Amino acid sequence: MPTIDVYGELGPQPYPTEATTPDAFERLMTRFNIDMTFVAATEALRGSMSDGNAWLMAQIKDRPRFRGLCVVSPLMMEESQQQMRTYLQRELFVGAILHEGYVRRPLNSDPMRTLTKALLRYDCPLYLRISDPREINDLQELAKEYPTQHFIVLHMADEHWQMAVSLASKTVNIYLETGGIVADYDKLAEAVELMGGYRLLFGAGMPLISPAYALGLIRDSATPAMEKDRILSRNAKKVFKLP
Repeated sequence: MPTIDVYGELGPQPYPTEATTPDAFERLMTRFNIDMTFVAATEALRGSMSDGNAWLMAQIKDRPRFRGLCVVSPLMMEESQQQMRTYLQRELFVGAILHEGYVRRPLNSDPMRTLTKALLRYDCPLYLRISDPREINDLQELAKEYPTQHFIVLHMADEHWQMAVSLASKTVNIYLETGGIVADYDKLAEAVELMGGYRLLFGAGMPLISPAYALGLIRDSATPAMEKDRILSRNAKKVFKLP
């Protein structure tokens, strides 16, 4: 079955890994039969947004197995708006993701509202990292205020995944990416039971996390095959409007 990985990082990593170049990354994708991966530049996530986004564009523009994620920040609104205009009007970029400088800050803040409102015109999802249970409540408020904006919670909010699943079950514009390293027993089946399989998206977190773990989470689950197919590709095609 086709596999679309909705989250990876491209570029030098703080931990030992070989897949920091597009060629090495594609070899990893081929090894695990992953057809397409959406990637953010490590430099854009943790350093300069503009330099990192530009670097990513140059790296993936002739590589059809990649799509880009544009890094933005509510704390740098003018620069973020310029980045959105530059990249999110291109088919090559399919979503936005917050710069890591905004970790552990309120998701229902006025700057986040301004950023979300600006993002609406591009009709693409916003990826969020959640590391604190309070952020889940903040996200619920933001998502209800902007019901046409899709929000993707990376790694199912890690150890807070049960709270994230509960939230997603009540909020139709919140999606959960299935990656991360929290290995609670068949959390995927529990998520499908509570919220259905339509808003779960496969993500491996390459290259820091091996696709073997992320794929095993899905393939070893008691979740029905039809739901697995949705999670591995069909949901991503719909959310990101892929052919």
